[in-house]
Amino acid sequence: MRARTKQHNQTSRRGNYLVPLFLAVLALLCLIPFNTRLVLSDYRTGKTLCTYPIRGGETFAIRYTHSVNLSHVTDTLEWTGRELILRTSLFTSFGAGIPVPADGIGTAITNTEDGFLLTGIDKAQADNALLIMLQKVPDHHLLYREQAISLLDMAGSGALLRLCVRPVSLATIILHS
Repeated sequence: MRARTKQHNQTSRRGNYLVPLFLAVLALLCLIPFNTRLVLSDYRTGKTLCTYPIRGGETFAIRYTHSVNLSHVTDTLEWTGRELILRTSLFTSFGAGIPVPADGIGTAITNTEDGFLLTGIDKAQADNALLIMLQKVPDHHLLYREQAISLLDMAGSGALLRLCVRPVSLATIILHS
């Protein structure tokens, strides 16, 4: 009987170490960045505002009002799996401040039913990120998987946002999705 009690106490002590060890490993796994996401954060504070899943080859867009001619512009970006690349810009009207291939931006401009489409921009974004200053005009919207998300409503006028693609932890996904 005494041998059984001694063996039970040793087993019990080993079990007492497993639970904290399991919890520590679980906590660590929650904090290690592992999942690549589209992340919107406050540039000044670094606080993450929201994250969205993104796959290699997936595109999304930023729509805003051009500050000079006050028409809508939609910039389409692609996450290649390694780089965030500006692919096209769609302008609903043509005028001052609108880039053209002669300016060294893009390779072609086409008149479409939606407006003037500047293609062949193919500009990789430094650090896979964009900085976006929010104001009533240009009133930026993130166009993501059939949703138009108002960045102005999310962060307010005067906010400076950083939109990037980067690995995030499970904790970040849970708190900011």
